[in-house]
Amino acid sequence: MDKNYFLNLFEYENEFLLATIWEDLNLCLDINFPVITNYFVPPQIWKILDNISSKFNLKLKLLGLNEECEKKLIIFLPTNYDEFIETDTIFFKIDGTNKFKTLTHKDFLGTIMSLGLKRETLGDIIVKDNIAYSITLKDTYDIIKKEITHINRIPVTFSECSKESIPKLEFKIINETTSSLRLDSIIASILNLSRSLSTNLIENGDVSLNYLVEKDKSKTIKENDIITIRKKGKFLFCNINGETKKGKLKIAVKQYI
Repeated sequence: MDKNYFLNLFEYENEFLLATIWEDLNLCLDINFPVITNYFVPPQIWKILDNISSKFNLKLKLLGLNEECEKKLIIFLPTNYDEFIETDTIFFKIDGTNKFKTLTHKDFLGTIMSLGLKRETLGDIIVKDNIAYSITLKDTYDIIKKEITHINRIPVTFSECSKESIPKLEFKIINETTSSLRLDSIIASILNLSRSLSTNLIENGDVSLNYLVEKDKSKTIKENDIITIRKKGKFLFCNINGETKKGKLKIAVKQYI
């Protein structure tokens, strides 16, 4: 596959990251041995790679904070490779427990990024009770552990933890009505927008369906579909709970928080 064709498969602006992945993929093919990438990439990348890997006679192993996470480390493997793969990944937590201030996802991520690191060097971050949980490679963990002593003026401590100790993502249930199961109608309902504003979000490329950008406003939404809206959040379409007297559909949607 031509490199330019490969790059054009992705509606993603970080060409350096895509070029690095292309090089890792080709290295795996050349040496016929697993290659572990250095970055935790968003679903807009790993979802497509997962779909096309068989064309290269490769398979993918994806490693992230938990099963519901979005950012994942990619391991390219030859299709006939079945041995255990050891990585330098570390699950860790940053404990900012205190009685005075609530630390948010933005506080933790902003402090880490202030070190000049690329966002892709870190997996998802889940914050609960002033403790942030994440995953990264050992070299990155050593840097942030050494350099960060406070988050938003609150003293913090670092420690490694097990994958099993990572809290689940939390969500709230949205019960709404909609005129149809079209993507534009669902978005208008859950965001309380007009249909035209919902359509604008879709046409501008701000909406992903099951982690891939979706620009078809008439796309039919099914149970367990995941809708991600830039700067608005991530939503899981649960089910239809009947109809109103006026014939509208009663729907239940989970919004991750």
